[in-house]
Amino acid sequence: MTSATAAPETQEDSPAIRIAGRSFVIASRLPRSAFFELEREIERRRGAIHPFLTAVTDVLVVGHLDGVDVDAAWAREQVRRGEIYRDRWGHLEFVTERDLRATFAVR
Repeated sequence: MTSATAAPETQEDSPAIRIAGRSFVIASRLPRSAFFELEREIERRRGAIHPFLTAVTDVLVVGHLDGVDVDAAWAREQVRRGEIYRDRWGHLEFVTERDLRATFAVR
């Protein structure tokens, strides 16, 4: 949530995320329809979706992680593993779901 006095976010405030040729894992408690929407957008831009994090994953998309159910625990575990992978191999990029959606809106 942003402050009422904060400057409005512009397209320049959101980073452009390169999609083509990269592999993505989405760690979020999204409803299935929203999850599939993100998957379709990534694949439409020639990116690949992986069901879980591996050493060859390029981008970890982090969304809502709250809750105590299995989906929330799985998403938090992907983030924890992502931090370990990034520390070991250095190539894993973390992006927010919001920034990814902003990238889709720009293109």
